Amino acid sequence: MQDESFQIIIIPAQISKKATVMIVFQHNHIPEDALRITEIVYKHNNHWRIRNADVSYKHPADYIITRPPPPSMKVYKIFLDLYYDDFGTYRNVYHSLGGVYVQFGNMPAHQRKLLKNHFVLRFVPFGGNFNEFIIPFISEMKELEQGKVMNIQGHDVWVIASIGVVTADLPQGNDLVGVLRQNANKGCRNCTTSKVSFTDSNQDVALSSRYHHLTDSEFSLISAEMVTSQKKSLSREYGLKLQPSILDELKRERHLQTPQDIYHATAGKIGRLLKLTCELFSQEGEDDFIKTWKDFEKPKTWSRIPNPISHHESFMMSDYLRLAMIMPFILNRFLKISSLKDKEARAIQQRTEAPHINLIKNTIIACWVHVAKTMSMVFKSKFTINSYEELQQSLEEEMTILPKV
Repeated sequence: MQDESFQIIIIPAQISKKATVMIVFQHNHIPEDALRITEIVYKHNNHWRIRNADVSYKHPADYIITRPPPPSMKVYKIFLDLYYDDFGTYRNVYHSLGGVYVQFGNMPAHQRKLLKNHFVLRFVPFGGNFNEFIIPFISEMKELEQGKVMNIQGHDVWVIASIGVVTADLPQGNDLVGVLRQNANKGCRNCTTSKVSFTDSNQDVALSSRYHHLTDSEFSLISAEMVTSQKKSLSREYGLKLQPSILDELKRERHLQTPQDIYHATAGKIGRLLKLTCELFSQEGEDDFIKTWKDFEKPKTWSRIPNPISHHESFMMSDYLRLAMIMPFILNRFLKISSLKDKEARAIQQRTEAPHINLIKNTIIACWVHVAKTMSMVFKSKFTINSYEELQQSLEEEMTILPKV
């Protein structure tokens, strides 16, 4: 029921009649005698619910208009992946550069991985203004979005290109969507869930998601306010910046086309879990962990991973991902109840409602097993319908055990 309009055939007493049905938020004008969809029936946690039809994704084809190509001219359609992230020029230097790269999304996956197919636009220096830097790119993309004639191998062809996806780490991704950063109360660029509810596994995703057309309306309300304090108040309420992103000048669906960076998110989660796990250890636990860590047989192709207790802040993201593979086996070799601080062990026992404190070590190991299993599924090279269902189940199980441990 996401189509712009569709036909329903009504057959009363052998007489067929066609009726146009329109979804309210997709049309500026709906005739009074037309049938309209104002609510959506959907299923959440095995219960049927009803939400307003406005709370629904609007297909980009419903609001993006392009010029038709000249007749009998070959058409090339290109979608681009714009990548933006900050990195340290040297490993221990605070001042960073912002790297902006472009990839052609039409390429097969094995070609997109090649370094020669990553095209650097420019580096944004520390303290530089991203908006000023990106203006020339925006200007050229606007022309390509409408299509232009190019001569390719001696033939005139119609080339049309657009932003297919914007890839960025959490802070930069929020900036490019126009959402407040992650430390805000509503700092998620894909939903309006408040910070205190992030670990609630019963979130109604359909109801709490951010939708492009609704965000447009919220930006309009912020812009219409004349008093600065009121602007900031609305900005905090919606979890949006005072002005939309400069990338909104291009034709895109800001929320769907700026997905979360799974690589950063997964590595960050593992890093956070490693820090919390190490904080559980008593002095005996730290000594046993380091000894087991040094004796553990790691693959020869791996680069040297720093000490997880004293140098985990120096870990690369790949180090965290590799650590997640072997951590359950390392813990299983040495972990016992005396390896944990008594106060922390009692707190976990209370949260997990374990009948005996000796079972706590099994819960901690199980937590790392769930994280490793989820990580392996997230980075699978191919997905089927069953794979998505298994991943969803793994994420739910992980979300259940992580807050307890």
